[in-house]
Amino acid sequence: MSIFAHEPPELWTDDETKYWLAFGQLQGRGLGHQRVRRLFEEARTLKPLWLASKSELKEIPWLAHDVIDDFVNQREKIDPDELLAKVKEADIQAYPLGHPLYPNDLRQIHDPPLVLYMKGELNTEDLLHGIGIVGTRRPTSYGQRLAKDFGRELARAGATIISGMAVGVDSLTHWGAIEGGGRTIAVVATGVDICYPSSNKPLYSKLVDGKHGAVVSEFFPGTKPEKWHFPARNRIISGLSQAVLVIEAGEQSGALITARLAFEQSRTVFSIPGRVDAPMSVGTNGLIAKDMAHLVATPKDVLDKLNWVPSNYRGQEVPTVVELFGREREVFELISSEPVHFDFLCEKSGLPAGELSATLTMLELAGIVARHPGDWYTREPVALAK
Repeated sequence: MSIFAHEPPELWTDDETKYWLAFGQLQGRGLGHQRVRRLFEEARTLKPLWLASKSELKEIPWLAHDVIDDFVNQREKIDPDELLAKVKEADIQAYPLGHPLYPNDLRQIHDPPLVLYMKGELNTEDLLHGIGIVGTRRPTSYGQRLAKDFGRELARAGATIISGMAVGVDSLTHWGAIEGGGRTIAVVATGVDICYPSSNKPLYSKLVDGKHGAVVSEFFPGTKPEKWHFPARNRIISGLSQAVLVIEAGEQSGALITARLAFEQSRTVFSIPGRVDAPMSVGTNGLIAKDMAHLVATPKDVLDKLNWVPSNYRGQEVPTVVELFGREREVFELISSEPVHFDFLCEKSGLPAGELSATLTMLELAGIVARHPGDWYTREPVALAK
């Protein structure tokens, strides 16, 4: 009997999932994602394909014999049951390409992941208005402010903010979405059970608890970061999004890879312009100049271009609610909407100048304190969590 004559399962089961996990572990270019996808489209199940004998596999006319030999040799070293057990032990959800809950927009891209692993909570509704926000790992103060502002205001308007949890623009826009009371998804270049970089542990914890969003990846749990993983994950950021916004990007920035992929995937691309002589604006200005991106200056520009109705938009009059502890809270409470000087804060807080400077930098990065020329500081419109 042909392996394509097997009846596909009526309901998705762990028994089917484990074979997807197994196919995802194959190395090399032989039985790659595209061939596995074609096999599934013809059979509607991967289980009989994994269990098929070499002679049965040779009945598939478009599957070369060397590919079959490589597959059979690798298959002997992979235990589908063991893979499924590892995923469950780590409390990770796995959505294979054929799974009904696999994100449909991601399924339509040229090279979708065979399996999407997730920690946290991701609903179908979360992806109806997904906006990818990406940018440099070394943003200027201008870029830092924009990343927080756009993440926060677009999340308030009902968008789900999608980024890569890298330091810089990515992390800031995730935090902005959380502070705006919205949802955010981090697409990572490791297994979802690994926090990378480790400095993002507080953000990672916020996401994997499911209250604010999720961490997703195509890499099996336990996978460490590799250089090639980062450009590979960019296609998932754009694939999950209806639009992608670039905030500050140098000439060689990885954010431009995401923008190009989004353009090729027929996503709407936005870019915020910067000074023509600023290194971190070369990429964003270039996208606009090449007509690959729409110029935007405010979150409203993005919403208007997408023609989204922000039914739950709460606007700037609602303060951001933040949690602060220790010296950050003590220093923040010394600052008001009226400018106060660094020397005043140093005297009132009793902190050494270096420690105070580091604390103020953290408050600036959080988007809740603004620094002005001459070492003056003001409080942004926020409310402290009690």
